[in-house]
Amino acid sequence: MAIAIGRRLAQAREDRGISQSGLARALGVSRGAVGQWETGQTSPATENLSQAAIELTVAFDWLATGRGTKAPPDPYQPPAGPRRLQQVPVLSWVSAGKLADAGSQIPVEDVPLLAFADLGRGDFFALKVRGDSMDRLSPEGSVIVVNRADRALVTGKAYVFCVRGETTFKLWHADPPYLAPYSTNPANQPIFIKRKSDFDVIGRVRRTVLDL
Repeated sequence: MAIAIGRRLAQAREDRGISQSGLARALGVSRGAVGQWETGQTSPATENLSQAAIELTVAFDWLATGRGTKAPPDPYQPPAGPRRLQQVPVLSWVSAGKLADAGSQIPVEDVPLLAFADLGRGDFFALKVRGDSMDRLSPEGSVIVVNRADRALVTGKAYVFCVRGETTFKLWHADPPYLAPYSTNPANQPIFIKRKSDFDVIGRVRRTVLDL
């Protein structure tokens, strides 16, 4: 199992033209650790494997198990099947921060609405992305659709958080806990979490849309 994961990891890394040292820096581990993973001497932790899938632009399931397709799901591709439109209010980043309280309600009268297909069950709202901290997934000016009813944290998935009153869009990582940017700009740095009281989960990002 470890050898097979290591081979896929090495293949994906070489396909991307990334050195072991480069991948190690991105994951916050030593180059020796990456070498041991690739030779099957040790197995990467789930959090490291999830982050590696993001850095190497491959599907986590393929990297971990060899099943499915190597390419990650296209976040811009709507799901197949019957299409059901849902009206989703477009909020500001400021009003989104108020949703950190599970009992809070934001009035939607006179709030712009956008229609999205096949979102499934949930309590959805949309935000227009500001800044470039997640531009590898959602460039500035794109729209993200957030499910307020889904706050269960999964490593490597994207969420909107409220950190000390400020709303931010980041990937979640659990060990150690931090909010990770997914950016082409190296100036964007992770936000490390010291206490659970330091942040609230507003909701999981279920879709990102960009008009060209």
